Amino acid sequence: MSDRKCPDTNKILRPLRFIAILMACYFVANSVHVALLVRTKKGAETLVSSDSSQYLTFSREFLKGDFSMHYIHNVPHREPLYPLLLAIATKLGAGNLFFLGEVNVVAMTLAIGSVYYGILRFWSDHLIAGLATMCFSFNLFFWRLASARLLTEPLYALFLVWVIISFLQYLQSRKIAWLFAGAFFSGLEVLTRPSGVFDAAALLGILFIADLSRRSENKRFLLRAVHQILPYFCAALLFILAAVPAWLPRLIYFGNPFYTGYLTNFLWVDTYHLAHDVDERFPNYTWRDYVSSHNAFQVIERIGHGIWNVCIRIPITDEKIPVLYVLCVGGIWITIRKGPVEYRLLLVLFAIQLFPFIWTNLANPTRRVPYGSTFPFEPFFAARFLAVYRLRISQIFTRLLPYQFPASAP
Repeated sequence: MSDRKCPDTNKILRPLRFIAILMACYFVANSVHVALLVRTKKGAETLVSSDSSQYLTFSREFLKGDFSMHYIHNVPHREPLYPLLLAIATKLGAGNLFFLGEVNVVAMTLAIGSVYYGILRFWSDHLIAGLATMCFSFNLFFWRLASARLLTEPLYALFLVWVIISFLQYLQSRKIAWLFAGAFFSGLEVLTRPSGVFDAAALLGILFIADLSRRSENKRFLLRAVHQILPYFCAALLFILAAVPAWLPRLIYFGNPFYTGYLTNFLWVDTYHLAHDVDERFPNYTWRDYVSSHNAFQVIERIGHGIWNVCIRIPITDEKIPVLYVLCVGGIWITIRKGPVEYRLLLVLFAIQLFPFIWTNLANPTRRVPYGSTFPFEPFFAARFLAVYRLRISQIFTRLLPYQFPASAP
């Protein structure tokens, strides 16, 4: 019996060894990049420039034992988790910039392993997971961002990957633990960036509707709907508890747990300067200002502008060699035509998460914010495309490699 099991075990261990090597290579290469970067004056200045310097300032407050987050009086849109991690890295490295840069390197390395795990859990196929993860790890945009600037995109991407994993796994297994996991990681997203609120609302809303529709043919539908509310209430409570450090100081200081200062300006103006060149503490524009000065044609034009930039121009520009993007688009098309239902619902989650960036792109044309929030979806849709052509791809790899990857689960 043991002789028969060994070949199968080796087939599984070898792909797992592949992802371990990929993560190790990514970690070492980016760490070397950070080490070389901080040795130069220009590289060190770039690492902590602009927005990065604010996060570093906030981390110093945490190092002093001040966790009151009074800094949000002046910068209400900054969240506490990333500065806290920088504070820990500063303490461990005695202020060495290399340790600060390693926060993003570790986050992206974990994101690579998480993508592999998530795709493998859903498709039960090491080849599909390996190819999609390899494309993910070779992304030039995140390669530069993970080792050159102290910004929240890598950490946010890590948590968003786990929101996606939890979303798909709950739909696939209906295990309540995955619902709670999705709520928890959504809370960590909010602790990283305010836009995590959209993900939490979309996650719980879509899953709740999916559960209700699954029970729609049951004669005791209303009773089951009432029973279904309890786990979602608990999930929402878990999200609220996980996000306490983000919303409680805002509630205390501003009387509004969702207060983000000038950030809401981007929703209601057409230029970056109108939204940004103001006091960061207060919003200057509301929806009433936008409605009073715009018509329906301008709304459609704004949405079209955002779709072109966020969905097409930015990812192609940032990926340089947009292999993953092309695979993702193919996977989305196959999802629309053939499913599965879990992926169609993931597409709805993706669209809801995407729309705020589409709407604000006219006033906030930065690339890293929308792309950093949409890129984590790409390997999962790419996996859908690869699943269709799995047999052909496997035949090619069989010729090139001395062993076969484990076959897909039925």
